[in-house]
Amino acid sequence: VAWAKDYLGVQPWTAQAEVMRSVVVDKNVVVKAGHEVGKSWMAGLLIAWWIDTRWHLPGGAFVVSTAPSTKQINAIVWREVRKFHQLAQKRYDERQRRLQAGLDLGDYRWADHPLPGYITSQAHWRLENGIELGYGSKPPEAKEDTMSGIHARYVLAVGDEAVGLSEALIDDLGNITSNATSRRFLICNPTN
Repeated sequence: VAWAKDYLGVQPWTAQAEVMRSVVVDKNVVVKAGHEVGKSWMAGLLIAWWIDTRWHLPGGAFVVSTAPSTKQINAIVWREVRKFHQLAQKRYDERQRRLQAGLDLGDYRWADHPLPGYITSQAHWRLENGIELGYGSKPPEAKEDTMSGIHARYVLAVGDEAVGLSEALIDDLGNITSNATSRRFLICNPTN
C-alpha cells in the first residue's frame, strides 16, 4: 500500500488496501466481489509491485497470471500492468525534471527509478536483455501440469475470473507458489 502511494502516487481504497496487505503475509488470497470494485486494477498493481520489489533479489521473481480467455488477460489485468508501468516511467521522468530544475521533489520523492524492462502486447514482461519476469497466458486445453516449470524464489500466481478456471489449474497455481516466499492470488465474481 505504501509502495502504491509513495512510488506510483495511487491510492487504493480501504478494501483494496486490506487485500493488498493480506498478500504480503498470506500464502493464498481469494477475492470474491462484485463488478467494478477494482479487483483487476488491484491485481495489476500487485503484479507491478511484486516485480519492482523482488526482480533483483537472489533467486529472482516471476509473475504468472491466467484467466479463462486471452482477451481477459490482455484487456483486463495486463492492461492495468501496462498502465502502471507507464505511470512509473512518467513519475520517474517528472522526478528527474524536478531534480534538474532544482525544484522540490514533493510527491515524486520515491519515484527514483522506472519499473524494469518492458511489457509486450502479448502480456510478457521482459528485461531489456530478454529475460522474462512474467507473463499472462490463457490455460491450454490440456488439464494437467499447465503451469509446471515456473521457478523463482518469489513467484506471484494470479488467477483472474477464477470461477472460470479449472480446479486442476488452480492447483497448479498453488504448486508453483509452494515455497514460503511465493503467493497465489485469485479474483472472481462469485457466480458459482
